[in-house]
Amino acid sequence: MRALLGAAAVALAVLLRTAAGAADLSARELYDGACASCHGTDGRGAPQGTAINVPLPDFTDCNFITREGDGNWTYLIAHGGEALGLSSQMPAFADTLTDDQIHAVLDYIRGFCTDPRWPRGELNFRRPLVTTKAYPEDELLLIPEFTKGRNGERDWVSEASFERRVGVRGEVEIGVPFVVHDVTDGATTGGIGDLGLAYKQVLYADLPSLTIASVGLDLTVPTGDRDRHLGDGTVSFQPSLLAGKQIRNLVIQGQILGIAPLDKNRADRGVSYRFAFSYPLSELKSAWVPTLETEVLQNVTAQEHNFFLTPEIYKGITKRGHVAVALGAQIPVAGGPDPFDYRVLAFLLWDYADGGLWW
Repeated sequence: MRALLGAAAVALAVLLRTAAGAADLSARELYDGACASCHGTDGRGAPQGTAINVPLPDFTDCNFITREGDGNWTYLIAHGGEALGLSSQMPAFADTLTDDQIHAVLDYIRGFCTDPRWPRGELNFRRPLVTTKAYPEDELLLIPEFTKGRNGERDWVSEASFERRVGVRGEVEIGVPFVVHDVTDGATTGGIGDLGLAYKQVLYADLPSLTIASVGLDLTVPTGDRDRHLGDGTVSFQPSLLAGKQIRNLVIQGQILGIAPLDKNRADRGVSYRFAFSYPLSELKSAWVPTLETEVLQNVTAQEHNFFLTPEIYKGITKRGHVAVALGAQIPVAGGPDPFDYRVLAFLLWDYADGGLWW
């Protein structure tokens, strides 16, 4: 992303400073007149000898060209590379290009990807704390969680999660939790909890309607010691349906999750219905994103249900927003006996395919 945006911005600067009547040029003329000298007319990159000292990307690489939405792109071209922590070779064009011209050139560059199956970055909605998103990702996460349970129980869970995009629309994930279980009148225990494995596949992605839908399957492996309250002690399958849609500035994400342990005497079976309502305060990935999540958990084994609310906030902490944090609290508000008093949730997210951890 760093190389792509830098090269595109420098090429546009050359054109706008040398061509008369730039406002009347088509997107292809803008590209051919300035960008093609560095990126080639086919978008694969021109021979060496340009003044750009960063590696030139391949615009025909769909995995590369589709993963980002337009928000950061337009901001970069308007305000320059340094505004997003990128190379100073990327000048600003807010006084030279109109918004329509910026979007036209970006659409032309994206057109070098000829495979429509790749979901666009505009469908990569911000990650909620509870509801699983439908978009496939390349991310590393640290997910701390504290639960104030009933009868003086307290649980701390710190999970390291690795997500890797597979092919056009797939994603694999592995999560390793470290659990600390504390009780008022007993010993505190700690250790590795139950290992989580997951696969997700996008079934539908429509850019004009800003809608995406996926299916997922989580597998929980009993690596934690059940006798020490570090795991359930049984294999559990968790199939889910995932969806996301943006309506004006409101983003709605949903998940229906089944919980099916092999040994129902060790863990309860159930169904969870989750919805997240987010309102990003700008199109930039670094924007503040206030969110409210709801969850109805139907415990099939116990024939009970609970309703939870989770108010939370998300914020990208780098200029490009590829490193982000979120914080929220889950509270039982209705239903059967409360399974806990409250739960504090958070994560630190690194989109490692979009740049380094500190730049």
